[in-house]
Amino acid sequence: MSEREGAAAEEENRHDPEAERLGQRLEYLFAYVQPFGRRYTLNEVVDGIRAAAKPGDPTLSTGRLWALVKGRAGNPTIGTLRALGDFFGVPQAYFIDDEVADRVAAQLALIAAMRANDVRSVALRAAAVATMSTHGVDTVRLLIERSGLIGKESPGAPSQAEAPGSPYEQPSV
Repeated sequence: MSEREGAAAEEENRHDPEAERLGQRLEYLFAYVQPFGRRYTLNEVVDGIRAAAKPGDPTLSTGRLWALVKGRAGNPTIGTLRALGDFFGVPQAYFIDDEVADRVAAQLALIAAMRANDVRSVALRAAAVATMSTHGVDTVRLLIERSGLIGKESPGAPSQAEAPGSPYEQPSV
């Protein structure tokens, strides 16, 4: 394909509703699937897919993934959708079926809300223990220290300055 044909194909895909929908769904995964307390980078996703790939499985370049996320590349292979689904822990149907996508999005939003409320949960558990024990204050202090809320930050967790925005914000597309 010549450079001119490639540019024309990219321009055509830029307005492809299917490519845009796929891009929005990928962007949602990047926004809500954050096991490190931050978004995955494109390189981390590509490296993760490559590491999990068996001989003959499709892999993905960073450029291709970027184009998919931005809604500028359409028609990924079933293998690519499977690899992306496996990496993010969602069924490949998430990318093509609106009902599945809605269910998965609701589940991811619930998980994000649960993470946001984790601090409150630790405090409630600590308060319950404090009322049941003569050593309640020490137990509460120990629970808080173990949760990483006092003193040092948890290893691998981003500082507040590095933490992403609210999990309820709409991902930008």
